[in-house]
Amino acid sequence: MKKKQMKASLLLASLLTLGFSVTGCTNDDYDFDQIDATMGFGSGELEIPASSTMNIPLSDILELEENGSVKIAANGDYLFQLTGSGASSASPMISPIVLRGNSYSNTLTLNANSAAKCTRAAGSHLSFVSPKELMFKYNGTDAAVKSLKSAEVAGEIELKINLTLGGLSSAITNIDKATLTLPGYLEISHVSGNGNGVPMVDGSKITVKDVSTSSNLQLTIKAKKLDFEKQDAYGKVVIGNNGSIRMDGYFALGIEANVTRVPTSALTIGANVNVNDIITLKSATGIFDPEINISSLGDVSVTGVPDFLSEDGVRADLDNPQIILSIQNDMDAAAKVSAKVISTKNGQNLATVQLPEMNICKTTVAPVTKICICRHKTAELTAQYGAANVYEVSNLATLINQHIPDHVQITDVETKADLRQEMTIEFGRNYRIEPSYEIYAPLAFAEDAVIEYADDFDGWNDDLDDLELSEGTYVRLTADAQNLVPATLIVEATPLGVDGTDISNLIEVNVKKGTVKASADGVTAVNSPLEIELREKVKGGLQKLDGLSYKVKGKASHDGTTVTGINLNSEKHTLKLENIKVKLVGKVIGNFN
Repeated sequence: MKKKQMKASLLLASLLTLGFSVTGCTNDDYDFDQIDATMGFGSGELEIPASSTMNIPLSDILELEENGSVKIAANGDYLFQLTGSGASSASPMISPIVLRGNSYSNTLTLNANSAAKCTRAAGSHLSFVSPKELMFKYNGTDAAVKSLKSAEVAGEIELKINLTLGGLSSAITNIDKATLTLPGYLEISHVSGNGNGVPMVDGSKITVKDVSTSSNLQLTIKAKKLDFEKQDAYGKVVIGNNGSIRMDGYFALGIEANVTRVPTSALTIGANVNVNDIITLKSATGIFDPEINISSLGDVSVTGVPDFLSEDGVRADLDNPQIILSIQNDMDAAAKVSAKVISTKNGQNLATVQLPEMNICKTTVAPVTKICICRHKTAELTAQYGAANVYEVSNLATLINQHIPDHVQITDVETKADLRQEMTIEFGRNYRIEPSYEIYAPLAFAEDAVIEYADDFDGWNDDLDDLELSEGTYVRLTADAQNLVPATLIVEATPLGVDGTDISNLIEVNVKKGTVKASADGVTAVNSPLEIELREKVKGGLQKLDGLSYKVKGKASHDGTTVTGINLNSEKHTLKLENIKVKLVGKVIGNFN
C-alpha cells in the first residue's frame, strides 16, 4: 500500500512541475491523463516516458472579459472594438436672401433728342431708349455667402407690364419693335401678351414687333432662376470681403418706329411695371461658409481589458489600430474636419494625437462619409474605404502603446466648409451634420509589443508535505514546443509557499531553456526545446512548496527576430508540446507513516 501511495505522490509531484509550464497554454481539459505512469529505476534516476499534448488554441489560453473591449471577430481574430458616444452634431443654416421689388409707374416723353436727325417729319424714323429703372434690390450682410453662381426663387418672379401707347397715335400708327431689357442674370421662363404684337425672348430681352398704338401693350413675364454668371449693366451681385451683399436689377424700354404723321403734341408712353413686393431666394449654388459647430466627436470608456493586456509588463504596440469616423451630412456641401484624440488612464494623460484635416463629402456624393484613420495605409484599407478616405497617422498607436487607457476622447474639433468646392444650399434650412466613431484595433503586433499571461498553479502542498529530496536531487522537465503563434513566448516561474508568498529562498526554479520561437507567418510551426529544473535550496524546502507563480511573455521582437503585422487568431494560432519528459535525478525520501 505504501509503495502505491509513494508512486502516486512522486508522479503527482513531477506532473505538477510539468504543469506550470503549460498551464499558460492550456485549460482544465488538458490534464495529461494519458502520460504513462510506469517508472524505471536505476542509476539514481526516475523518468516518466515521453508524451505530448494536442494543439492548444489561443482561445484556451487568453481569456476575455464578458462584454469587454477585446472581442473575437467572426474569423477568429482578436481585436479591440469600441464604440464612441456623446458626439455633438451641428445644424448649419444660411439665412434667406430676400429681394425687395420696386414697382414703377411713369410717363415717358420722347423728346427731340430721341428723334435725332429726323425732325419728327412724316416718314422719319424714331428711336427711343428709356433710362434704366430699378426693378428690385437687396442690401444685406452674411459672412457665410462667399460667392453666388446661380439661384432659384421661392415661387416665381412675376413682372406685369402695361404700356399706354395713345400718346404716340397722333404721329405713329405702328411700332416696328418694342424692346424690354431686363437683368442679364434673369432666366425668363414664360412671356405672354394681350395680342398686340408677338413677343419673342432672346436671353434677358423681350422684343415685340408690329405693335399697334391704338391699344395698350401688356406683357406678363415670369422667371424662377437667376444665373449670376450672366451679370451685366442691368443687374449685378457684389459680395464684399466683410460679408456685405448687394444685388440689384434694372429694366429699360426701347422703341423703334416710323413717324407717319406730324405730331400735334409731345409723344408720350405711359409705363406701369409691377413686380413682386418680396422675392425670396429659395436656394443657390456658389461658395458658402456656414458655421459648423461640432465641439466633440465623442468619447469611449475602455472596459473589460483582459489580464494578458493589463499586466505591468505589457506594451500594446499594435501594428495598425484604426479609428473609423462616420459623418452623416445632408448638406450638398463638402466640408473639412480635424481634431485631437486623447487617451487617459486614471485621469492622467497617456497620449495626444493630432488628426489631419479630413474631407467630408457632400450628400450628393455620399450621404455618410466613412473615414479610416490608421497607422499604416494598406491596400486593404484603401480598397475598403477609398484612397481619399484613408488617412495615415504614424503616431496613432501611441494612444494605447505603453498602457491600455481607460478612456479615449476626440476633442478640439474644427469643422468648416470646403471653400474650394461649389455647393448648393437651401436658404433658411437647418441642415444636420452628425458624427460617430469606432475604434477598431486588431491585435497584430508592431515591433515593440509585449503581452503577458500570468497565473498561479497551487494546492500542491497536501501531496508534497510528506516528501523531501535528498541532497543534490532535482526534477527536470524537457519538451519540444511547436509554436504557431506569431510571437516569441518566454516562460518565467517563481515557487510559492502555502500562504502564496515567494519561497525562492527555499526552492530554486531554473528555466534553462524557456524561449519558444515565434512562427514567422502564423501558418508554419516553429520547434523550440524547453528545459526546466526544480531543486531544494534548503533541506525540507519541498515540504513548504504549494505551487508556482508563472508568467509567459509574448514578444514581437526577441534576439534579433521580429514578427509583426499578423492578427492574433483564437483558433488558428496554437501551441503543442511533444516529447514531454519528467526526470527525477537523485532520491526522494517519503514519510508515509
